Amino acid sequence: MIVLLLLFLERLIAMRQLGVTYTLNSDDLSYVNSGITFIKTGNITMHGVLTAQIMPGMPVFIGIISLFFGEGELLWFALKLIWITMGVWSAYFIYKSVSLFAPKCCGIIASLLLFTPDFVWMDNVILTETPFMLLLTAMIYFTFMMAKTVKYKYFWLCLISYFLALMFKANIGIYPVFALIYLLLKKYNVKVLFKQALILVCVLCCFFIPWTIRNYIHFDAFIPLTYGAGNPILLGTYQGAGCPEDSSLDYKTNVDDVAKEVFKEYYDTDNTIKEPFLERYISLEKDGIKAKYRISEWFKSNPFSFLKSYLWSKPKYMITSAFYWKDIFGVSRQAFKYLRTVGFIIVVFAFISAFFMKKRREEMSFLALLYIGNIYIYALTFAFERYSQPLLPIRFIAFGIGLALFIELVPKLYKSVKTNQTEC
Repeated sequence: MIVLLLLFLERLIAMRQLGVTYTLNSDDLSYVNSGITFIKTGNITMHGVLTAQIMPGMPVFIGIISLFFGEGELLWFALKLIWITMGVWSAYFIYKSVSLFAPKCCGIIASLLLFTPDFVWMDNVILTETPFMLLLTAMIYFTFMMAKTVKYKYFWLCLISYFLALMFKANIGIYPVFALIYLLLKKYNVKVLFKQALILVCVLCCFFIPWTIRNYIHFDAFIPLTYGAGNPILLGTYQGAGCPEDSSLDYKTNVDDVAKEVFKEYYDTDNTIKEPFLERYISLEKDGIKAKYRISEWFKSNPFSFLKSYLWSKPKYMITSAFYWKDIFGVSRQAFKYLRTVGFIIVVFAFISAFFMKKRREEMSFLALLYIGNIYIYALTFAFERYSQPLLPIRFIAFGIGLALFIELVPKLYKSVKTNQTEC
């Protein structure tokens, strides 16, 4: 509790330094406005227009909070306190996860890693990253508990956490695959697992069916989660060495003309768009067409640089970067590049220790697959430190478990060396 209190106080100090109404004037402001709009109209909007670009979690959550705190500075203060609290509770689940397999001191040390200014700053910005991080750490803990005990309550808690996480970030949809692999490695009851999988599908259908119908009515397209992935995919085609120059590509034939044909039903006979909100939808979908064209041309012209960028450069950037856009407490952004690199190397040694000692292999494999899998999912679109930041607790949990293994390994290595010296 002392660690949680100190984390909370640290974030309060940062809030005072940054200001209650501190904003990036970007997605965070749009999320707050969308919440206010939702509670007034019942519509899910983003950047002022009806949308399916985002999952409904943020507008609904912020909208409910605005019912009690209005639309001004008091709302921002309430949101910041809630975000800070969620960030702090992420440390609790890190501690709990590590403590299942290691001494409590290792869990405490792992949770202390949330004291770094990048997490403090992130918890003072109203974006999806903080609630998503909380729900991700909760899912990991409840998944561990499912393997450890037969109590059904942990399945329900994991399911609730997963569903809520999905309402904030659609990318987490793949989580059950990683959890399934882990539970099978732990020899989880297959019959029970099958029943739980059916329950999961039924619960998700209760959301996906009405959400998909809603999206089809508004956008005349099958959108089970969100649209707009084309934009980050397009941005990702400008990352890395050897990406094609715009001047060398025929966008009119391969993008403009294609988009005109694909979206002709969205325009009236006078060539005006039928609904204003469709303009953003078409624009983002057109980005997807452009992205596919750029990717195909890049791979044809320079497959080596393409593969190097997507399989090495972009994942490496996400692994070593930090989501930290404004210096607080006098700590510079450059320092985090070295901190994250060293941290990742330490975690790699933790994985090696687990396999060398033949202990906690299942847990470490699960964490490795979950982390690297998500890194590559994002890197295949746009390598952005904002996306990788809430995944760092996965590394912290692995670090905590690995620390216990290392502490156990040192005396064995010392004893082995001493024995060899005696024999000599």
